[in-house]
This record gives sequence, C-alpha cells and structure tokens, in this order.
Amino acid sequence: MKSTNPKLPEIIKNQHLSTRLLDWYSTVKRDLPWRKTGNPYAIWVSEVMLQQTQVKTVIPYYERFLDRFPSVEHLGESNLDDVLAIWSGLGYYSRARRLWEGARYLIQNLGGIIPKDYEALVKIPGIGDYTAGAVASIAFGQRVAAIDGNVKRVVSRLLAWPEPIETTRSLRYFRESLMTWQSDQNPGDFNQALMELGAMVCKPTRPHCEACPLAQFCEGYLQGDVQHYPVKKPKSQRQEVTRLTFVLRKENQIYLQKRPSKGLLADLWELPGVELSQDDLQNFTNSLSTISIDTYLSLFRQAIPESEYERQVEEDFKHGIEFHGPVWYTFSHRRWELIWLIIDLDKKYRVGCDLGETEPTRSSLLREIQGTYQLEALKVRKSNMGKWVSSEDLRIIPLPVAFQSIIEKLVNF
Repeated sequence: MKSTNPKLPEIIKNQHLSTRLLDWYSTVKRDLPWRKTGNPYAIWVSEVMLQQTQVKTVIPYYERFLDRFPSVEHLGESNLDDVLAIWSGLGYYSRARRLWEGARYLIQNLGGIIPKDYEALVKIPGIGDYTAGAVASIAFGQRVAAIDGNVKRVVSRLLAWPEPIETTRSLRYFRESLMTWQSDQNPGDFNQALMELGAMVCKPTRPHCEACPLAQFCEGYLQGDVQHYPVKKPKSQRQEVTRLTFVLRKENQIYLQKRPSKGLLADLWELPGVELSQDDLQNFTNSLSTISIDTYLSLFRQAIPESEYERQVEEDFKHGIEFHGPVWYTFSHRRWELIWLIIDLDKKYRVGCDLGETEPTRSSLLREIQGTYQLEALKVRKSNMGKWVSSEDLRIIPLPVAFQSIIEKLVNF
C-alpha cells in the first residue's frame, strides 16, 4: 500500500473537488423534509435523529416531533416523559434527553435563541462537535466542517489515510483537508453533499466507485484498494451479561420502575431486574435453577427495593420458579441475555396500586387516533419507587427496545 505524504498532498489542494461534488449533489440529492427549511431548530432535530438511524426511519418521527414540539420553547418547557413518548420506537433515547436538555439550556441562558456561531453552539449541553458544525453550516452558512461517520469514511478513502480514523490526529487532519476543499459560498451544501456521498455511493461495503463524482481524486480508488479504508482500531469485546428480570403482575397491572438519570438507558421506565455477570453465574454453578430461594429474594430486593411485596414474592418462590426466555439484546458495548420471572400477586393482596384513586401525572402516552398522533394523560397508580401500568398501555409507553420481546409475550399472554 502506498503511504500518504504527511504534508498536504495534491488532492487536498485541488479546488475542482468541491465543484464536482456540488454539481453532483444538486442533481441527485434526495428530497428530504429537513432540506426544505432553514430553521436551525428543525435542522438540529433532524441531525440528532439521523445519528445511528436510517433516513427512511427518521422521516415520520421528525415530522411527528416537530408537530408536537415546533420550537425550542415548546420542547424545553415540556415534560421529559412527553418527549420520550414522542420518541418512542426510534431508539437511542439518550438523544431525546440531550435535545430536551439543550432546549432547556437555551431557554434559561439565551432566551430560547439558537446561536449562529459554531463555538457558541458546541457549548450547549447535548450538542457535540458534529451537530454544531452541521447546524452552523446548514442553517447559518458558517464555513465549518461537520464530520460524521459517513464523512470520515469518504475522506479516509479520498486520502488513502493509513491511520485509525478515531484518533485526534486523524480528526485534525480530516478537518484541515475539508476546510481546504469547502466552498466559500455553500458550506452547508458541501457538508450535506459529503454526507449524501457517504450514504448513497461511498458505502461501507460495496462502494459504487464507478458512480462517484470524486473517483478521479480518490487515492484509495486509484490504488485499487478502496475497501481497505477506513482503518479502524480493533473493537473491544462486548461484555455479555445475564439480566434477570422480575415481572411483577397483579391482574392486568404491571409494575415498572424508572432507571437512574445517568448510565445505560437513563431516565427510561423498565421492567426491574439485576445483571448477573459470568462470574456471578459461575458462583451459582452456571445455572439459574440451582440458586436458592433466599438468593432469589436477595436479588429481588436489589431490583425492587419496596418491601411491601416481599411476603407474597417469597410465597410465590416456594411454589416453584419458572423461567422465561432467553431473548438477546445488543448495546454498543454490552449484550444482554434477558431471562424473566413472572410473579402474580394474589387478587386479595393489597399493594400500592390498590391504595386510593389514580394519581395525576405529567407523563403522557402517544396514541394514533384516525391517522393523527395525540398525547393522552397517562393514568397510573403510583407507589413509592415505581408505578403500575395496565398491560394495554405497555405497548405505547416509552420502554427500552430491549424489553419489547417480553412486553409482546405479556400482552399476548
């Protein structure tokens, strides 16, 4: 493989690259709703949604989100649970939380106005380097790079860049190259054109080099080695853990808890449970069926701190423990093996859901009514640590995708 000159190669100095790219983009660019607006808020929403999600999936969520939260003020003044309800099904819920936090910051510190400058944008909670560059260039015409995964792949192939693209040196070199190429008049179009090229032509596998407007400039293609790029660091091995989940049920009510505000699946409702590492399982002789009732009670207390359920749960365990599953769910750095127990509380057993009327909550559910989506107040019976929700509402409450297989089985039970 030919090495790349550490000094700026001729390709970086070639001003024709920008012209060829923009001409191609003006001809083939897709008709997407966020490309029909100069509203920085709408562009911000689209850029966040498009991270790790395909365009065709994003479009209906984007339109629904803007219909419900048409401005920074509407978003920042809303309850987080309402935001998560609208986001439900799109996944990566931390993105919704970051949008909401950013909107609240703008209301509290900048009068709800989105700043025009990259340096000011990147200071907003939840807005990173890429999103700041995209909003600044597309909405405000600022000449600044916007480097996402597609752009890294395109640039690494253009330059035949021999180093891992995740390094600070690589990012700095890519930014320097892009600022040399970028159009003075149309920086937003230039950035979008590079993203479009990566999404439609310069794909991770089987790139369509013969259809690429930049093939004559691409060192990777000219060397016949385009598939070698981008160079990446070896991925760390995903941690595999068994997640023992407790489904606490009383007639048609299911008990949910909210996860902590930081960490995995932050602020989302969940079916409570505990993670068992491989070391834990080895201590249990590699089988959940060999765990004693006392140990199960201890695990239950870790998952559900409320003591009012323990007496019936202990009686339930004495009659035998039936496992359901497993189903698997993969996060970026962790893989869950989900195994669950269903604990049916006796109809005569009084729990938090029986003590008084339903309490008002600011949470909402998203329902489709005659082709339109409406938020309805979520009626729940609250306990101290969680809430009881009807099995009918489990499908539409914003639960992590990891639990969908369990929910489907519960609803169809």
